[in-house]
Amino acid sequence: MERTIEAQQQIADRQSLTKPQTKGERTRARLLEAAKVLLERYGYHDLKVTDVPKEAGVAAGVFYTYFKNKEELVLQLFDDVLARNIELIFTDERASNPFEAVLSANRRYVELFATGKGLNRAVGQIVDSLPEARTSWQRANWRVAEWIAKGIARHSGKGVPDETDEFAALALQAMLDSILMQTYAYRDPALAKMAKEPERLAYELSVLWYRAAYGREPSNTEKENVN
Repeated sequence: MERTIEAQQQIADRQSLTKPQTKGERTRARLLEAAKVLLERYGYHDLKVTDVPKEAGVAAGVFYTYFKNKEELVLQLFDDVLARNIELIFTDERASNPFEAVLSANRRYVELFATGKGLNRAVGQIVDSLPEARTSWQRANWRVAEWIAKGIARHSGKGVPDETDEFAALALQAMLDSILMQTYAYRDPALAKMAKEPERLAYELSVLWYRAAYGREPSNTEKENVN
């Protein structure tokens, strides 16, 4: 958890250097933040353009100065959230062994879902409704899978991932997304206990991931040396 907090602070520090400076940039940022709040509250399908400027505290007509419609607003927000999330997941590169690397990334991934509240369900709705968002989602998944495949190849001694590594990486990524959506977005009763124990959830998922990726259990040394 300490590393997650540190990673978030590193990103916050970088983002502080690129905060909106002009009045127009600040207004646009307020509209995007308002849309995020409303998506968490109501989901994509019930999001209304008229509610966005009201939530942002700006005049109703201001919305169309920055966005053509609801879809353009949501796509911009969606891409921003994806970029920030991927940066957060891969910020920490100080793992001492393969299992720690997997667990470190999965801790942050689980935390994103655990703190996502209604935004998790909204993401699913957006991906289903907007082809452009689906493409962005797939690209983000490919980027994560590429990182996984490189790790598999590196720690198996091959150096360069082959098709089997790439397929395994996509399958592992799909497993994570499916389990975390069921746990935190759809609130599957069978996963209710795990939902209350994100650290345990991240650990169990990491063990499954490690078995699938490397064909063996993480050693006791690897388990003991994680933070």
